[in-house]
Amino acid sequence: MQLTRPDLARVLERSLAARPVADVGWLAAPPPRARVLRERMDLEPGASLTSTADALFGWAVHRGAGLTIAPTGPVDVGVTVVQAVHVGPLWFTAPCRVVDVVRETDEAGFTYATLPHHPETGVESFRVRRAGEGLVFEIHAVARHDFWGSRAVPPAAHRVQDRVTRGYLDAARELSRAARPGTR
Repeated sequence: MQLTRPDLARVLERSLAARPVADVGWLAAPPPRARVLRERMDLEPGASLTSTADALFGWAVHRGAGLTIAPTGPVDVGVTVVQAVHVGPLWFTAPCRVVDVVRETDEAGFTYATLPHHPETGVESFRVRRAGEGLVFEIHAVARHDFWGSRAVPPAAHRVQDRVTRGYLDAARELSRAARPGTR
């Protein structure tokens, strides 16, 4: 947490050697006191799974949610990303590592796990799936408060997490509009 915009390149460099502090298994079996978040939203009718997935893998959903990000590359297993969110006068950085990637005919997405110095300890999964004639965007997150401030005031931490999640959903909807054939 800091009052000035963080130097994401420096935070990224510091995070490269770090190991995730949560396991992808948390999605199936959340640990005690973890907050489980599941969101699902229908995407724009006629959206292309390939184009929507390409936007997701290029971090467009995260940028569209209003996060400032510094990834080591497009989404792939082992890629490290540092995200920064501005809350009132404060900036928070959130380093993560991609631990799982799915790219199949009817589903595409990834999961990342938090690294040390993230305000939460947990994992978050982002998926685009075919559902009937359309596509859905799904977010599944499991996290515990790691930062003293979020442990002291959990409702405030939940509001920030909910705001970012709503941003992901809104960005995915907008990107799916752009991913319709004939809209490029």
